Amino acid sequence: MNLINLENASKKDLDIILNDCGWRQTKQRVVLLKTIFNGIDKHFSVNSIEQVLKDNGSFFSYTTLFENLNTLTDKGYLKRLTCDKRYFYDTNTSDHIHVFNEDENKIYDYEEYKIIHKDLPIPACLDLLKEYSLVINLKKK
Repeated sequence: MNLINLENASKKDLDIILNDCGWRQTKQRVVLLKTIFNGIDKHFSVNSIEQVLKDNGSFFSYTTLFENLNTLTDKGYLKRLTCDKRYFYDTNTSDHIHVFNEDENKIYDYEEYKIIHKDLPIPACLDLLKEYSLVINLKKK
């Protein structure tokens, strides 16, 4: 996994991604890229990243934000996951297993979820599937 860190990126570093996406440099896009690609592996939905951007004083229309995230996905900078008819995005684009906790409305990497939720029995065979992209949907009965 090679995490992108644009938090303190130069204009030249940003231009590489902007040009690859067919975008011109705008303040909004720079803020979006620096917010998403700050060197920390993360999962987020359109709504959650929109809230983070708003909290930092940057406003995007939902459509513009969704289109930008889809472009970043199409160009391989993000991985899009579908869980419970909603999209989530992952900055780790390698194939790996995810767990979607429906009660928390949150998605985790399988390895992280095993550590946080030791009480939940998850089939040990999943450890053999590290090279696959898979989403496990968990929901209380």
